[in-house]
Amino acid sequence: MGDLLMQSELATHSTFEFKKSNIFLMIILSIVTIGTYNAYWFLSRKKYFRNLNTTDAIPYKWWIFMLIYLIFSFLYSLFGPVIFTEYGIAVLDSIDIILAFYLVGCLNYSAFRAREMIEDYFEEEIFQSWLLAVFNIWYLQYKINRLVDAGGNL
Repeated sequence: MGDLLMQSELATHSTFEFKKSNIFLMIILSIVTIGTYNAYWFLSRKKYFRNLNTTDAIPYKWWIFMLIYLIFSFLYSLFGPVIFTEYGIAVLDSIDIILAFYLVGCLNYSAFRAREMIEDYFEEEIFQSWLLAVFNIWYLQYKINRLVDAGGNL
């Protein structure tokens, strides 16, 4: 009975099913899209994180909201002065600053929840907190790529 449990656990770890991504391309997309790619990254990996069968949750509804906000903010930065008055621009700039801080908080919260989910799955510490705080999804994806290359075996 114990051997069967151990074999099924090893089989589960060997089927670590995250998708690999090019880190350099992720950095470029994050910069060019002014952070919109970060929201997309979490939303596009939703099923992979849910397959880890852990209790920690990434706030996907907030990421949908952030994706919509980031698209609107990007369009506003391009066309805002044409559409809005000076007062309207000042109000939207204030909202933009507040939501930008919330976005950074949501990004850090989600990155650390993702770390906990992956580390709970492998029952081992994999990530360094300071690198995760500084590089967020880039560091997460780097470690995920290494886990995928290793076949889910540490």
